Amino acid sequence: MTEIKNIIFDWDNTLFPFKEKYWESAHRKLFSEDFQFSESELERFMSLYHEFDELLWPQVHERKMLIEKFREERLRLTLEAFDLEFEDAYIKGFFKRFLTTLHHQIEPDENLNGQLEKLAQGHKLAILTNGGRVEQREKLRRAGLEERFPLYISGETGFLKPDPRAFKTVLERENFVAQETLMVGDLLEHDIAPARKLGLKTAYIGPEKETIADFEFNQIQDFFDFWRNKN
Repeated sequence: MTEIKNIIFDWDNTLFPFKEKYWESAHRKLFSEDFQFSESELERFMSLYHEFDELLWPQVHERKMLIEKFREERLRLTLEAFDLEFEDAYIKGFFKRFLTTLHHQIEPDENLNGQLEKLAQGHKLAILTNGGRVEQREKLRRAGLEERFPLYISGETGFLKPDPRAFKTVLERENFVAQETLMVGDLLEHDIAPARKLGLKTAYIGPEKETIADFEFNQIQDFFDFWRNKN
C-alpha cells in the first residue's frame, strides 16, 4: 500500500460525538424545560422523536425534503403524536434554540485534541464536513479545533458530500495526492464511497462490518490506537 501522508477527517459523528452525546443531551434539556416532563414522559417523548427522525431522514438523504423542513416536521409530528398544543412559532424557532443549547454544552476533548496533534506530527490533516458555516465553525471553535487544522465546510465551499467536488477541493487546495490520502468518516455513502472513487484510501468508523472501506473501526479511539501502533 502507498504510504499515507495525509488524513482527512469527517467531523460530525466521526471526531465529534454529535448524535451520540450532544444532540441527545440538548434535545432532552429543551423538551424537559419546555413541557415539564417527568422522567418517564421524557423517555416516551424522545422515543417518538427518534422514530420520526428515522422515518423522515431517508427523504433528506434522497433529496426529497430539505433539511430545514425535516427538522420542523420531525418536531411537529412528535408533538401531535404526544397530543401537545403548540404554535408554529415554536416549531420555527426550535432549531435555533437547540443549536444555542448544544453549543453551550461543548467543551474541548483534550484527549482527542492531543491525539490529533500527535498524528499531525507525521501527517498533514484536514477536516471535511457538511453543515452550515456558523453552526460548524462554532462547534469547532468550542471544541478547540477551529484554528488547528484546515477546515472545509460545505456551507463555505458550496459542495456537499458526497459530491466529489467536496473532496477534490481539499485535495487541490492542500496539494494532497489522492493515493497518499486517507478519508476517515462514519457514513459509507457520503464519506467512504465517493473518496474511494477518487482514489483515496478509506477508514470507516461505525458498527457495520465487511464494508467497502480499506479499514474498519467501531469508534474513533480504535482508529487512533491502530494508527499509533502501525506507525
